[in-house]
Amino acid sequence: MSGQADTYVELKHINKNFKNFVAGDDITFAVEKGKLVGLLGPSGSGKTTILRILAGLEPADSGEIFIAGREVSHVPASRRGIGFVFQNYALFRYRNVFDNIAFGLKVNHWKKQDIRDRVNELMELVGLTGLEDRYPKQLSGGQRQRVAFARALAVEPQLLLLDEPFAAIDAKVRKELRLWLRELISRVGITSIFVTHDQEEAVEMADEIIIINRGKIEQIGTPAEVYENPRTPFVQDFLS
Repeated sequence: MSGQADTYVELKHINKNFKNFVAGDDITFAVEKGKLVGLLGPSGSGKTTILRILAGLEPADSGEIFIAGREVSHVPASRRGIGFVFQNYALFRYRNVFDNIAFGLKVNHWKKQDIRDRVNELMELVGLTGLEDRYPKQLSGGQRQRVAFARALAVEPQLLLLDEPFAAIDAKVRKELRLWLRELISRVGITSIFVTHDQEEAVEMADEIIIINRGKIEQIGTPAEVYENPRTPFVQDFLS
């Protein structure tokens, strides 16, 4: 990590237990503004719980969360300035593409013409121009996920969180979407954190990888650093 001035997201000493399951054990890390960071680890390691705590969808037992220098540990999810993309798309089945993307804008009382302009801009950005009247069931998995990305970006969040964003998509489309999303995030310049158990996905997409096991951070570094210099037996075994 570089200097403190570049830090946009910071978790300090986050702890979270579900009865006998430890989902977060003194989780502390920082993310620089504009970076794409991957939370990588096996299923059940606590990755999604950490993402949900950051989003405000799950309370931590203890610890502090800062976004853009503001302490948000007790701020509701709707006021954290976060866009969230779920692995199952979470689209509204009975709303068309336009209305799915426009949902957050309507909730925030944007003017009709501003909504239309913003949705059209996003449709073009994610490569779905001309599909605004279609419903989710009429779209491929890759197209649905693009709608989910557009909806998350619609309200101009300062932070984008993605929970296994390609888990429900077949392998061929997944690879294509990874490269597309990496390029899109770079173009938009939004700080982003994604959860994955797929090492190839983390290496292809992330500027930095945070490897998690049993609720603990095992190692933080660039893809090259964690592969070339694994610091714990778990990291060495997991990446081999």
